Amino acid sequence: MLVTFAVIVLLLFINAFYVAAEFSTLSSRRSRLAQLSEEGNRFARSILPIVEDPAKLDTYIAACQIGITISSLVLGFYAQAALSSTVAPWLERLGRLGPVAAASLSATVILLVLTGFQVIVGELVPKNIGVQYPERLALLTVVPLRWSMVLFSPLIWLFNGSGRLTLRLFGVEPTSEHVHVHSPEEIAILVEESGAGGMLDMQERRLIENTLWMRRTTVRQLMVPRTRVLAASVERPPDELFSLLATSYFSRLPLYEKTIDNIVGVVHLKDLLCLRQQVRQDIDSPPFDIRQVMSPALHIPETMTAGEAFALLQNKRYQVAIVLDEYGGTAGIVTLEDLIEEIFGEVQDEFDQEVALFRGLPGNRVLVRWDWLVHDLNELLELKLPTDQADTIGGLVLTELGRVAEVGDIVEFDEVSLRVERVEGKAVAAVSLPATPDQIEVLREAAE
Repeated sequence: MLVTFAVIVLLLFINAFYVAAEFSTLSSRRSRLAQLSEEGNRFARSILPIVEDPAKLDTYIAACQIGITISSLVLGFYAQAALSSTVAPWLERLGRLGPVAAASLSATVILLVLTGFQVIVGELVPKNIGVQYPERLALLTVVPLRWSMVLFSPLIWLFNGSGRLTLRLFGVEPTSEHVHVHSPEEIAILVEESGAGGMLDMQERRLIENTLWMRRTTVRQLMVPRTRVLAASVERPPDELFSLLATSYFSRLPLYEKTIDNIVGVVHLKDLLCLRQQVRQDIDSPPFDIRQVMSPALHIPETMTAGEAFALLQNKRYQVAIVLDEYGGTAGIVTLEDLIEEIFGEVQDEFDQEVALFRGLPGNRVLVRWDWLVHDLNELLELKLPTDQADTIGGLVLTELGRVAEVGDIVEFDEVSLRVERVEGKAVAAVSLPATPDQIEVLREAAE
């Protein structure tokens, strides 16, 4: 009997070994295995080519699955043959059963008990350990698994071929890829869970979330609208352009022909300065054409995502892009700095004179700048402001009013009232809304 239990334990261990090997290999990070390989770990050097090659990984996992299947079958056959002669007589005496009934009942009892042990000891425990310590177990099991790949190679070839043939019969093209590719939504969930578990600090989590947010945000939501764009006619003298730009907070000036809907280029302040000095030094020189120093305008549609715009500006080495509406007119501009700030937060330089993104007010209210996205405020403050009418909070107030806003105008929604606190020209510049201390703290963290 002792030998019987020893064999059963051994078969359970073999089953657990293959389960742990399978889950640990699939859960291992390639980057970590590559790092261990570079550090001289011979087991990492052995398993790294396997996890990097889908075909080899398919064979490796097939060896694990065949090992699990064979050990399970052998365990069932052996336990029934070895234990039934002991369990059946005991049941026969205990329940006053006939030999046939006792034999049938003993087979059922042995099956249920073995199944429970196999599920717990042979499946769940090694699976959890393999997922919890993937690289460590993958390195410990790689050598025996390589021998198993050689030993089971005929069965692997037979079963893999049969499986691929069966898939093709059902119109499914087989693939050897085992590595799971995460969607942006899954990555966001992983980032949230990692942050909650203390694996990522707040800044790291925000950087990743902002990068993912760029994929689903259009430049229309981030651009400076045309009513706030500082632009000038390309026909104006360089001195006037220099004075206009030098007295502003900007270093680049969009230039248009006839109307702002036809922006043809962008000129930098330093180029205007050099041109101004050159004209002053050579008074007799012919009038200088500003087109010779301006950069051609880069036009992008307002439906382009922020991520695509960021990549385009980087690749073409542009700092400013002109955003076009559906009719081909100028909707606004977006800068590389704007896009970088969406990832890393506000970047203040010596030329920035911007109103703060938010500021606490007496009476449990908070002042927010016009360009806060309605979607962001809804998420941060758990509001339900409509997002189908306008992208920004300033635009939402203006749309609801249906006229030019004035300081003190109030727009009521089901759960919140928005009050116009500042107006610039015909546009809303700042809005206040009710906020608890906790909500103000959330805004502060988001604005940092």
